[in-house]
Amino acid sequence: MNDDTVRHLWSDAELDEALAALNPHETSTDRAELDRARASLMRAATAASDSDEPVVPQQKKRSGAWRWIAVAAAVALLTGGVVVATELATAPTTLAPAGPGATREPGAPFTHVVTKYSRAALVSRAGSFRVQDQVDLWIPADPAGIWKRRWTRAEPPTLLGGDPKDSAKLPGPATAEESAPGGLFKHDSRFPGESPEGTQPGWSRPTPEFVAGLPTDTSPLIARLMKDRIPPKLSPASDGPLPQPLRYDTSRWPYLISYPSATGMILNVLASGYASRELRGALLKAMDNPVLGFYLVQIGPDFVQYSVAAGPYKVLVSANRARAQLTDVQVLATSPVTGFPPGTLASSAKFSYETTDRAGD
Repeated sequence: MNDDTVRHLWSDAELDEALAALNPHETSTDRAELDRARASLMRAATAASDSDEPVVPQQKKRSGAWRWIAVAAAVALLTGGVVVATELATAPTTLAPAGPGATREPGAPFTHVVTKYSRAALVSRAGSFRVQDQVDLWIPADPAGIWKRRWTRAEPPTLLGGDPKDSAKLPGPATAEESAPGGLFKHDSRFPGESPEGTQPGWSRPTPEFVAGLPTDTSPLIARLMKDRIPPKLSPASDGPLPQPLRYDTSRWPYLISYPSATGMILNVLASGYASRELRGALLKAMDNPVLGFYLVQIGPDFVQYSVAAGPYKVLVSANRARAQLTDVQVLATSPVTGFPPGTLASSAKFSYETTDRAGD
């Protein structure tokens, strides 16, 4: 086994692709790192083929990360049927869900995105409540397939202030369900219970096609964000990932939430559930650039939180960096001009992701 033998089987590009698959959490790989990794693979392959005792990986239950099986098969090809398990031993046991165009595990063709919304509602001169909605979205592995979306309002409202009897002014439990090929839903309202506003597809209303066309490298993505961040007219009601506070049977109006710079654009795409892992990783890296409006407030091994100053509100954005997933967004009132006491959670969303072989369960 030598370098010429391997090159006959795999090109440099194919070797780079296989090596990159062993580090899916990295959005880019240094050329020197790839060269060192290729050299290590060659040495391991040569050692394995020259050894009298084959190296056999520990038997494990089949996980969802099918690409590790593909890489193992490729390495086995290189070593004449002997599997080198040095890198595979550290492979993740699950594959994080991703948006259209990204790989999903076999047997689980749907990415199930659950978004739990919460927002404040004014119902009288002094009365306010928090109402909750949930949106379940099932995205097929083939984005041209049938998508399914379900909106549910089931949780009773929570009293924030005033008379508990005023809850009778709020709408009761409700549910709505829709299926559509390619995710082109007829009633494509941005948030639960709201009517479509006719917003054109784009940063304010991401569609699968729009998201798929965004660059996945951080530098060109930031350049695109900087170019597009000041559209001619941007309605506060349609430039962010959260529903606006509500009003029922009262003359009081809540202050609408707006998002500075490119923060709403980035959060819209991350919250849509349509972005691939590569794009999500690039967006999270872009958020480290304060020019785009995010300011780092907490960081941990897998957790990161940013703050955004949004007029009389403060926006807190949390994400899991290991999975490149948005986990929650909260908007807190910082001034009574919002219609709520400072510190009130005016609107929020929590996100969760899983793979499933059935839609709608």
